[in-house]
Amino acid sequence: MDTATPSQKLLVRIPDVASLYEGVPTPQPSTTFANVPAAVVTWAPDGQLFAVATAQGVSIYDGETEKLVRKLAVPATAVAFSPQNTFLQTFERPNKDAGNAQKNLKLWDLATGEVVVQLFQQTMSKEKWPCLQLPPDESIVCHCVSNAVNIYDPRNFSAGVLRKLSLKGVGGVAVCPQPGSSLLAAYVPEAKGSPGFVGVFNYMTLTKGADAQPLARRSFFRASSVRLLWNSLGTAVLALTASDTDATNQSYYGEQKLHYLAADGTNDCLVPLTKEGPIHDVQWSPKGDYFCVVAGFMPAKTTLFSERCKPMYDLGSGPHSTVRWNPQGRFLAVAGFGNLPGDIVFFDKKADGKCKQMGSNRSENGVTCDWSPDGRYFMTATVAPRLRVDNGFKVFRYNGAEVHHQPVDVLLEACWRPAPQDAFPDRPQSPRAADKPAAVDFAATRSAGYVPPHLRNDPAAAAAAAQAVAFSLSQDKDGGAGGRLGVGGPKTRLPPGAAPPETKAASKNARRRSRKKGPGGDSAAGGEEDPAEAQSSQAEAVTPGMEDMAVSASSPAPPQPAGSVPSAATAAAGESPTDAAKRLRNLQKKLRQTQQLKEKAAAEGKKALTPEQQQKLGGEHALVEEIRSLGGSTE
Repeated sequence: MDTATPSQKLLVRIPDVASLYEGVPTPQPSTTFANVPAAVVTWAPDGQLFAVATAQGVSIYDGETEKLVRKLAVPATAVAFSPQNTFLQTFERPNKDAGNAQKNLKLWDLATGEVVVQLFQQTMSKEKWPCLQLPPDESIVCHCVSNAVNIYDPRNFSAGVLRKLSLKGVGGVAVCPQPGSSLLAAYVPEAKGSPGFVGVFNYMTLTKGADAQPLARRSFFRASSVRLLWNSLGTAVLALTASDTDATNQSYYGEQKLHYLAADGTNDCLVPLTKEGPIHDVQWSPKGDYFCVVAGFMPAKTTLFSERCKPMYDLGSGPHSTVRWNPQGRFLAVAGFGNLPGDIVFFDKKADGKCKQMGSNRSENGVTCDWSPDGRYFMTATVAPRLRVDNGFKVFRYNGAEVHHQPVDVLLEACWRPAPQDAFPDRPQSPRAADKPAAVDFAATRSAGYVPPHLRNDPAAAAAAAQAVAFSLSQDKDGGAGGRLGVGGPKTRLPPGAAPPETKAASKNARRRSRKKGPGGDSAAGGEEDPAEAQSSQAEAVTPGMEDMAVSASSPAPPQPAGSVPSAATAAAGESPTDAAKRLRNLQKKLRQTQQLKEKAAAEGKKALTPEQQQKLGGEHALVEEIRSLGGSTE
């Protein structure tokens, strides 16, 4: 490979033709490669080659010199390069008359231009392309078929299937991107009341006739499709599940869940998101040590997680649906495209996980976006058929300053030329004055509410219109400032010299100490501390703010008439009568829900309950004891 720094280019496709744009930050049309007939274009992973497909065949070009390298006589509708540019994968729509006899999925040897393997593939989707997956060292080729994942040797396809991972109903597979790894993740959808699951397997241990044993596995219900996302280190995989229906009836578009699996099986969990709602986007850092999630009803919340699925930083909330890391894993952009205003916020992730905002801007009508290979520029594009107006692409500096705008009459696609991981250095922010962060006041750009013409001179109508737009996509009353995450949520900054607010556990301990001391400051009860009260104080000190959810550690109080406000138990717990009554009502509500689940399990069987519901059913005894300790009724 050429050791020189590769040039940065944009591959732009308009109806029927494609062109290259060269240079940053202001790309200009290339004189060598311009207006070339094209229906499909794609780059090789390292940017050394790019392919242009038409109904007549596929042409391979050199990414640096832009010269034609090879032609393949195949009318492909999708193409993909192997990790080391050894093979080119093509897919053509199957002929209904030919049936399974047509081998429409082909793998070509780019050195000789010959087909090395031909397979039948009935359907193909953008989410599941490429259908043949190869690891970075190209040691195997994986093909997902009905009830199995076939593994071939790319140097000897004539030997047939080398290994087979038998999984009934397997719906997807993802090969680990870590060089030298022998892991793959597979998804099996739910069937006949059995939950679906995602498993991590070592394909080197597969033996003929034996059941495959996963290294890690996580089961779930309500998932009609799954996206499998490995980190670059090969130590963890994320499974983004989607269902066509929402069990809570809060979203017309169904519901999504994000599951985490450690490759060694030491940890699997549901990713703890801080806001309810759909999961708009998730992306691993190129370094593999962090991943970022945009989730929740608008304004959506953006959260940074560590490799071990620990929440590290809250990037705030806003009208966002997209997150993109730059190739070096230092900068990230959080944006909102589609039916959102197009706000973009740029962050610099520090080594300790803290994220500092560098700037912001707006790209109205944006559809797609991506970072340049050097990680210093961010490109957004408005493309058809998503939008037929204002087509073109814009280039922003990493701090949000717009540096270029290229209008295009009808733009179908715009993508940067990739580069090898070590082609460009990881550079921090520039200290130069010209790179001062840019910022846009998104709230100031919000339009006022509609006022009918006959009321536009009425001050009361204007006030009502302003109140009508009080809801803001860029502001979240539940916490839009962001900050470092830990026990108790984001940390808030205090003015210099201000004392931190006193927690409930601290104030309770102060009251306990004051009761122990007599008029002279000595202990009023011989220095003895109530064991039940001390145990309750310790529990609240460990988990502040969770007293409404935890099971009380205090000793049971004498029973009281149903519906009465607790008194003795309230005094023992250090709660006011109002707080204790509210807590009792919440516990009784949870008990009623648990009893409804018990009735459902008796009528339909425990298989009708989700794992979360079964876990909730197992906590009935603790709820009853807690309600009795507060003197409440369990009827």
